[in-house]
Amino acid sequence: MVKIHVLGGPGSGKTTLGKELSAKLHIPHYDFDLYGEKNGTSAEAWAEESFSIAQQPGWVVENIAIIHIDPLLYAADHIVLLDVPWPVAAWRMLYRHIMATLHGTNRYPGFKSLYALLTSSRRYYLNINKRPAIAELMHSYLEQHTSTLPPTRQEVIEQLETYSALILPPTIEFVRSYLEKYGEKVIVVRTNADRARLLAFLTTRYHQQPASSV
Repeated sequence: MVKIHVLGGPGSGKTTLGKELSAKLHIPHYDFDLYGEKNGTSAEAWAEESFSIAQQPGWVVENIAIIHIDPLLYAADHIVLLDVPWPVAAWRMLYRHIMATLHGTNRYPGFKSLYALLTSSRRYYLNINKRPAIAELMHSYLEQHTSTLPPTRQEVIEQLETYSALILPPTIEFVRSYLEKYGEKVIVVRTNADRARLLAFLTTRYHQQPASSV
């Protein structure tokens, strides 16, 4: 079995890719941004959930937030960073918002919610950060966290408390730098062609028949 972690900003296609990989490779799929809400949002709860999933034999996890997912990144066989262009992500978010509103399933209805999402996402994709304190925090994190050893629960909790302002990453450039220590495990997907190559590679290498029912 294989362990795959998919990272990306809003509208990057995480959930679509995660569900497709889950179906093709017959491994559990977790939307960790939602999964983490089940047992509370304390640092301890996030850390425990990360370690719990990481120990399973196979999975595909997708999410936006970082730091608490380090146990998953260390355990993953492959880390996929969806680094799509801003116009593509913006169109997907707009379309998704409209369709969810029409179907009555929008968790964040209204123009204000959409505007806030598009505004914050634009800063993320275009690497816009006008807050010196956040820039300093990003620099501090990258400078101090270069270890290639798996993190302990206490280390994850301490990082969550110290760097809480970075849990939702301010920029895509920070995420790229954040993933550098994972080396060749990281696969960057920017286009549909990249996505097709990724799917072909993973399904060829790890495809297996679903377990037969008894």
